[in-house]
Amino acid sequence: YGANLIFFINGFVRNIAVAEELMEETFCDLIFHKNRYKGKSSFKTYLFAISRNKAVTYLKKNSRMADLPVENYDKDFADTNELENVLIKDDEKRQLYSAMRKINADYRMVIHLLYFENMSYDEAAVVLHKSRKQINNLAYRAKQSLKYEMEKGGFIYENK
Repeated sequence: YGANLIFFINGFVRNIAVAEELMEETFCDLIFHKNRYKGKSSFKTYLFAISRNKAVTYLKKNSRMADLPVENYDKDFADTNELENVLIKDDEKRQLYSAMRKINADYRMVIHLLYFENMSYDEAAVVLHKSRKQINNLAYRAKQSLKYEMEKGGFIYENK
């Protein structure tokens, strides 16, 4: 789950190094507090919920942090591209991820959980602390937004 968690967390924090640290903290929490997992949801749902909470907490604590120098962004962008290259094999998927960067963060998270992590709407609702109806609405809007961005980028849908 490591690379997928880093990619998911990076969607929140926009810093690959921080995403890696938060992923490590997530796994440490699992080890130190293994008795907290009660089996009410799948392990994957539980893991992604912990990582989301870690990312949100990090963002709250560091909201006053000054912007990083430009050279750090370039290095971070290279690290992010390296991670994407591991996860994204073909050009069509690269185009999809490029379009996903341009859509609303909530939409991006819903699409990531539903279609890349293969979670159910109920599991995504647990991870994102939303109701099933909210996830349903977000998923619909996310697909519309993503379709618009893909078409804007030159992607052509084939009707069969």
